[in-house]
Amino acid sequence: MSDTGIQFLVGDIGGTRLRLRVVEANGDAWQIRHEVAWFSCQFDSLETAVQQFLDELSRAERCALSGGWFAVAGPVIDGRVRFTNLPWVTDDQALAGLLSLPEVYLVNDLEALAHAVPEFEANALTSIKPGSAAQGRALLVSVGTGLGLASWSRTPGCFHVIPSEGGHSDFAPRTEWQWELWRWMHSRHEHVSFERLASGPGLVNLYDFLHVQAGIRGPDACDGDQAAEIFRMAEKEGDERACAAIDHFARILGAFCANAALHVMATGGIHLAGGVIRHLHPYMREDNFGRCFRGKGRMAGLLSNIPVHAVTAPEPGLEGITRLAIRQLAARNLIS
Repeated sequence: MSDTGIQFLVGDIGGTRLRLRVVEANGDAWQIRHEVAWFSCQFDSLETAVQQFLDELSRAERCALSGGWFAVAGPVIDGRVRFTNLPWVTDDQALAGLLSLPEVYLVNDLEALAHAVPEFEANALTSIKPGSAAQGRALLVSVGTGLGLASWSRTPGCFHVIPSEGGHSDFAPRTEWQWELWRWMHSRHEHVSFERLASGPGLVNLYDFLHVQAGIRGPDACDGDQAAEIFRMAEKEGDERACAAIDHFARILGAFCANAALHVMATGGIHLAGGVIRHLHPYMREDNFGRCFRGKGRMAGLLSNIPVHAVTAPEPGLEGITRLAIRQLAARNLIS
């Protein structure tokens, strides 16, 4: 990297983990100068986490930063975000002043991720459902601590992303079993959204409900990632209820993805990302995800043509926010 490179801070701030980097860019090329990954619950705010990271840099390195770009797990309105699954509220101008950064941009995490997905090579994607992508919007669904949604389209010289909070739409039961699930969830939450079931915590809810149905006590909550433990029990132990919870999860996610695809006419295809997808995609089959995805009556033919891929690239969120920062810097002629 030549001396003309520009350095900036990027972060992917999720409900479970946060990742921060100092990146140096020159043209389309970029490299990582510093990087950390922490659990979000270690901090009482985004400001505290970023300040700790900056404290690890030298004075010269901090002064060289041209700004900060953060992909955040929550809706961003007028530069302010209230995190969906963290007790944090952050404002871009206040964050810039507190951290002594020239500028700060807060971007919905799915919007940021959408800037990376179209650039991924084929080896960073795994086919979940075959189809033939056509011109039109593409859809991105992120399954992790929450259920994120965004869509994008391309026109000559323009890449346009529309973020969404569609994961909080009402869960719509399709079977008698799902009605029983809804009633149980409704006894615990006034609003039963798709995110309550098609997310990491959602998988735990499904697993717990299967124990309730069987009239037995489920395992005590563990301190670690409960969703990951359920996948481990299914893979390593063949645990019956873990396997059943994953199967129900794939069905619910299939129905949700189809609903979202119809809302935006996602003929350009669907990409699934997030920490849960890395574990889930081997379990997504025609008889669970595929059948529920196509099960939309007169729209079954349209949905059959839409391809679905899982994003298996490492750190796609950081890739997306980095690409967005570079595009914005290049548009201001700060990167050649």
